[in-house]
Amino acid sequence: MSHTRLLSVIVPACDAAATLPAALAAIINSGLPRDQYELIVVDDVSTDGSAEIAARYADTVVRLTGRRAGPAYGRNRGAELAKGEILGFVDADVRVKPDALSGMLMLLAGDPSLAAVTASHHSATLNNLATQYWSLLLRFGEMTQRSSGGDLGSPCALIRREAFFSAGMYDEWRFATAPLEGVELGNRLGSMGRQSVLLLDSATVALGRKNVRSLVRGMWNRSSLLARSLGYQRTREATPSDAVFTLSRSMAPIFAALCGVGFTASFVAEPNLVLEAAAVLMGAIVLNSPIYAFFARARGVAFAIAVIPLHLLMQAVSATGLCAGRILRDAVGDCVPDAATQAYAEVGVNTWPPVPRSPAR
Repeated sequence: MSHTRLLSVIVPACDAAATLPAALAAIINSGLPRDQYELIVVDDVSTDGSAEIAARYADTVVRLTGRRAGPAYGRNRGAELAKGEILGFVDADVRVKPDALSGMLMLLAGDPSLAAVTASHHSATLNNLATQYWSLLLRFGEMTQRSSGGDLGSPCALIRREAFFSAGMYDEWRFATAPLEGVELGNRLGSMGRQSVLLLDSATVALGRKNVRSLVRGMWNRSSLLARSLGYQRTREATPSDAVFTLSRSMAPIFAALCGVGFTASFVAEPNLVLEAAAVLMGAIVLNSPIYAFFARARGVAFAIAVIPLHLLMQAVSATGLCAGRILRDAVGDCVPDAATQAYAEVGVNTWPPVPRSPAR
């Protein structure tokens, strides 16, 4: 196949009308010569006009029909149509900094051994408390836990074309809705001896809004699937900056403190439950002090205090999700594709619904 572009930027979108214009405009205004890259948007059955918005900016818009298939499926379909030697995957709800894509391309060009580069999350998101908290949580993990891997799906990643296809693309059936397809792909590349890095200087800014409900739902899906499908220890070694590990690092001592207080209370005739709960809460705050200090430096002391209940809630959800995932892994095993998908896979069709690959040109 002849490739006429250096880079293909692929943006999966689903009901992203609120953020897609800014996301696509940031890519176009990134400073890259327009003839060096193509912009592909894959619309996942949107109902808000995302495809029409994408048509104003993109070279190619792929409109999926039927049931929604998820970002992994959309990225794979965009990659199959792409002509670039390097594939870029950018989320529809982030704004890349002006020098992010060019900096990532320079890093790949300067080191042929690199298979992929991931951009970091920027901590300057000005939004509601939940969104700012999530942005800072991700940034904290990236700054304190450097690794040779990363999330090769979100928010922005560049992958060499040959590495992407030799690794088997994104696992689109296991991660139809859950946000771990990029982590799993990074682990797969690492197992093949292909290196990927997180570039802190190339950052993205979140455009969408989070709320407590979406954070809880997302963390539950992320932590339970991580424990069930990827394995906690193996994934932590490959991607220690993931939010699940940022939240879980202090959970063991917090649980130990809770057990210690409970054990001590068993020897007291009339234990004071309020004092015991306060002791556990203070212990949890002290054990989380490094991240609260980071929050205070980034947004001020008032913000750090305000997010303490949310952070403790997210830790509890993460821990419960990890336990549930481990139980499911031991009881029923990993997720398996449905019978139709398995049947098509046996005859060499790896996507569902089956999509014919473009013929070589």
